[in-house]
Amino acid sequence: MESEMSTESLRSRVVAALDGDEWTLDDGTTAALRVGLPDRTLIVERRDGPEGGRRWSLTLRADGATVSKFGPFESVVALVERVATLQNATVRYTVCCDG
Repeated sequence: MESEMSTESLRSRVVAALDGDEWTLDDGTTAALRVGLPDRTLIVERRDGPEGGRRWSLTLRADGATVSKFGPFESVVALVERVATLQNATVRYTVCCDG
């Protein structure tokens, strides 16, 4: 089952999808994979799904804050496509205050 793939297999799929050379990978964290980019971090995590399956979530962080969360992804293909899209997408978020 695709959602049961190993971290190493996930790592190789993400590496193949990333453009350029301004990124780092860290899979020694509690997350399944952390992609470090100059202005953002993408965090891939495995989640338990129904009937013992796995699902994947993706968090976009910028300036130390969570900007967006995506998922759950049932397909690693869809997850990797989103990682590739977010690598070069404009990071937009709203800062709100009490006032």
